[in-house]
Amino acid sequence: MPQSPEPQTYSLPSAAPYTNHGKTKAAWTLMWGICLGVLVVGLGLILQNNAVEIAGVVIVVVALVASQIMRGMGLGQPAAASAPSKEPDWYGA
Repeated sequence: MPQSPEPQTYSLPSAAPYTNHGKTKAAWTLMWGICLGVLVVGLGLILQNNAVEIAGVVIVVVALVASQIMRGMGLGQPAAASAPSKEPDWYGA
């Protein structure tokens, strides 16, 4: 295969954004809170006790709120940048 006589220049895409696959304190708080809440709701269904079921739903809601607060404090996955990049999309079709 013949080589072209002039060298070609290439520009590399920007680095991939930071990602941690959801392994954050906020995500773990949400996961364990929902697991505990669903367990309590299931226990309430087995015992046929509405107060225990409601307590389980409250635990889930508290876990959701706590996780959002923790994310706001910087303990969760950072939000994706919304501004479009001026660089060409190397991975687009």
